Amino acid sequence: MGTCASCGTEFAPLPSRARYCSNACRQRAYRQRSAGTSTVVTELPAHDGAFVGRETELAELLSLLRKHRLLTIVGSAGVGKTRLAVEVARRSRKVEVRTVELGKLSRPDQVVQAFAEAVGAYQHAGVALRTTLLAALGNRRTLLLVDNCEHLVEECCGVVDALLARCPNVQVLATSREALRAVGEAVYPLHGMEDDAVRLFAERAGVQGDQELIAAVCARLDGVPLAVELAAKLSRTVPLCDLADHLDQRLDLLSDAGGEQSRHRSLRAAIDWSHDLLTGQEKELFRRLALLPGGFGLDIAQVVHGGPAIGTVIGLLTALQAKSLVVRESDGRFRMLESVRLYAEERLREHGEHGVAAERIIEWLCEKGEPGVSSSILAPEQVKAQHQEYDNVAYAFARLVAPQDDRRLMLATMLLRVCFDRGYFTEAGAVLMQVLHQSAAVHRYRILALEYASLLAVHEERYDEAVKYALEAVHTAEAGGQQLIMCRLFRALATAYDSAGDAANAAWALRQSIEHGVRNGNDVSVAVSSQNLGWTLLAQGDVEGARELVEGALPALRAHARPDVVAVAVHSSGCIALERGDLTTAGARFAESARLSACLPRAVLESVEGRGVVAVLSGRHELGVRLLAACRQMRTVWVVPVEQWWQRKMDSVLDVAREALSRAAFARAVNAGRGMDVRHALETALDKEIVRDAVLSDRQRVVVELVAQGMTNAQIAAKLGISHRTVESHVHNVKTALNLSTRAQLVAWAQSN
Repeated sequence: MGTCASCGTEFAPLPSRARYCSNACRQRAYRQRSAGTSTVVTELPAHDGAFVGRETELAELLSLLRKHRLLTIVGSAGVGKTRLAVEVARRSRKVEVRTVELGKLSRPDQVVQAFAEAVGAYQHAGVALRTTLLAALGNRRTLLLVDNCEHLVEECCGVVDALLARCPNVQVLATSREALRAVGEAVYPLHGMEDDAVRLFAERAGVQGDQELIAAVCARLDGVPLAVELAAKLSRTVPLCDLADHLDQRLDLLSDAGGEQSRHRSLRAAIDWSHDLLTGQEKELFRRLALLPGGFGLDIAQVVHGGPAIGTVIGLLTALQAKSLVVRESDGRFRMLESVRLYAEERLREHGEHGVAAERIIEWLCEKGEPGVSSSILAPEQVKAQHQEYDNVAYAFARLVAPQDDRRLMLATMLLRVCFDRGYFTEAGAVLMQVLHQSAAVHRYRILALEYASLLAVHEERYDEAVKYALEAVHTAEAGGQQLIMCRLFRALATAYDSAGDAANAAWALRQSIEHGVRNGNDVSVAVSSQNLGWTLLAQGDVEGARELVEGALPALRAHARPDVVAVAVHSSGCIALERGDLTTAGARFAESARLSACLPRAVLESVEGRGVVAVLSGRHELGVRLLAACRQMRTVWVVPVEQWWQRKMDSVLDVAREALSRAAFARAVNAGRGMDVRHALETALDKEIVRDAVLSDRQRVVVELVAQGMTNAQIAAKLGISHRTVESHVHNVKTALNLSTRAQLVAWAQSN
């Protein structure tokens, strides 16, 4: 038996009338469809333009559809849920697909009616419509595409639960801005396009255009298909460069004036739809988060919202995430898509809350930078927080803080501090210097700004200015009684002196730093200054003095300092082992340092170079040359200076390799190294087989044997028919390879080998 799709009567279907019990019912259904009074859709909705991209998502959704009876595509406004769901349904090869469009409904009691009309089930007198719907779908193999569920989630969930429980051959593919939370639901979160967004733009625009500029526009639109399509259509009349320059006004720009004014025709209308579904408290938090383009955690969300209980904030954020108005990143932080954030900022200004929210954000960000003013060294979590908030600090500096507000000093310094780690600091440095010259001389944030102005001058090789700024920071802190940061400030002064070539004053400043640190109980900061002084002594030839300082500093650094700080001290320890002739320890320390700084490409170079030095001295000449050449190339590209002592050490080791290898082999190794990226160089440097006993070339061994016989360099040159200078070079390189200092040690080595 079958059920008539028009009147619901059970009947024995014939091949000529599979859905209706009579011609009258067939004609009634036809009249209803023609009059537009029915929402019955016998085919999938049509869309303008070809379906572009999303191959990965299609494959994943089709696979999920084979495993689950309820699959919900969840995503933010305009992300392309409906278009993708239609394509999935089209490719699912189901015998019967019905579309249930809920977007135009406004009341919960209309949901069952929409389902019933979509599948051709009509109410009987005295029988609940849901009962009729379940009976109509009882034995049918049907895929229901239920579109736009977000505003009627509870009622929709009830109908779907009943269908899946009573109709074993029914599947549901739903789209919503939040999950239905129905039994057995599989949720597929949909995000903006990446590379496919450029293809979509070109297809909708009808021309290829400047691919780089199109990619930049799509990236600023977060790859949201609705925004990309509207921008593409607009680009037919507005030059692409002008469009790119005005994307901050995208909510006004991106609308299809020639089409139906619906939420699918305007970016603002699409977001309006989601916003209107929020509760009053959700709307408050939503708009107050608008001034955080760099994302946010629970702490700043609580501050910006005005200090409600953290549980309340968690609940509100969870609701906003469920409704796809904020997204949660892999690191646990939340963010808004830029179009959504701009919409929220409009609402913030409408409610007169922009100034209050801005002040709360500025104050909170300055608190994140406060440890730089009051403590001698930043803890790892404090550095991490500044990196996380970088984009928010940049936005606050550019858009929120008043030009005359001295808190600009703190914000500018925080920006430069992060930029130093990231390796691009020129622009941030220029901003800091401008603000520094405009700020009051007595402001407490000025000391921190002066310290970073000194470090900037060192990086830019303005060494006299570096010393001047560091001295001013020290004197200002002394005058203000800020003793807790003196250890750090004298360390910055030592860096300035050392860069200027004043080793004596650099050592004096480091001893002052250690003295202040010990007095104030700043153990980690004392350890950092001790390691720096150890490096200074090493460069001056005091290996044992350097070893005592560096090895004494390592326990405190390993226990409490950031990995990149520990890495510097471990590298120094490796260099000390090199000078003591202990290749095994040196190799192990350089490997440890490389692993500690692996996530900071600029910082890892010295450790990779250390492994290269050990490789050459262990006889793996080509490998060592590749690593040293790779790092030299990266130093040139990234403008990373090298310590003079370390440069001399690497140069002498390259001389060893140059002598051991043929000219062609040396050139091959150099070229291979120049082609390495930092990841490849690091992986190569961590090869466990790098350290092995030193290997001398045949010519070097002959020279060593003649030295052991007591011959002078001139006698050796005459005997071998080579120049006196060549013999000197051989002797020097052999001593370097074997970590020997004198000719007598070389003779002793020859006699024992």
